[in-house]
Amino acid sequence: MEPQTATPQTECECGVHPSVFYLLATLLLTSCSTAMLCASIMTDHWEHVVWERAALATLANTSNTALQWLLDDKVAKIEDANNKKGGGTFLVPMNGGIWTMCVSLEEEEVSILSRAGFPTQPLCTNYLANTDTDDEPRADWQHRMQNLSISCALVCLIVLGSAALVGAFGVCKHQISAVLVTGVMYLLAGLFAMFTLMIIHFKRIQRVSTRGSSHIDDTGDGLVGPQAPAIPLLSAREFYNSWSLELGWGGVVLATTTSLLWILLSKIMRYNPISAMLL
Repeated sequence: MEPQTATPQTECECGVHPSVFYLLATLLLTSCSTAMLCASIMTDHWEHVVWERAALATLANTSNTALQWLLDDKVAKIEDANNKKGGGTFLVPMNGGIWTMCVSLEEEEVSILSRAGFPTQPLCTNYLANTDTDDEPRADWQHRMQNLSISCALVCLIVLGSAALVGAFGVCKHQISAVLVTGVMYLLAGLFAMFTLMIIHFKRIQRVSTRGSSHIDDTGDGLVGPQAPAIPLLSAREFYNSWSLELGWGGVVLATTTSLLWILLSKIMRYNPISAMLL
């Protein structure tokens, strides 16, 4: 009998298709970019309002204003030197978001200031709730910029939510057109987020940095109480961009990258469907 030759058996290929790793990377980056943009928009640390002590003291002396520092020089209380009746005006640090501006004080610090005449009022101003009132008078330029930034931020959130639904549908139902639309929607979300960031960054563009100039940012940010004695001191106020703005720029970069990944994913699915990858 002729020896029976053994036929070689092919080994089972159990490796994961590289496209699956690409899909997982796309979903991971999508989650990161969405979380960063949402966190940036919803937090209220886009800008900080502080008072420069040396400039404030100089302006207080020239304007005949009594200046008193409280809470380890964190808050200043000013009064008219000739008329000290009333609670006076408090110059406080503040932090603001797209639609809020809040006093940067703890509840314990507020209770201590209340003994010195600090008015009992909400510590945060919501621009969405006060769009039709004059409780917080703002300059026309800042008012228009605030409204534009709010509109762009809301559109960005709506687009992000819609993109998440469309993307999930496209991946689960293997719809190439839905995956492509998801990429376009993330590009739009990044675009509107960039508009929001640029508007917030240049919202104070008409503020003149020269001390003592009559052309200054005349909003009431940083003032609590009667503002008449504090008007000459507004040029001692400084505005600084904070970490929410940096988080937003990172989200824009990731959203743009995410858009490209989704568009490329639609090309991959056209020649190598997701269903074939996972089998």
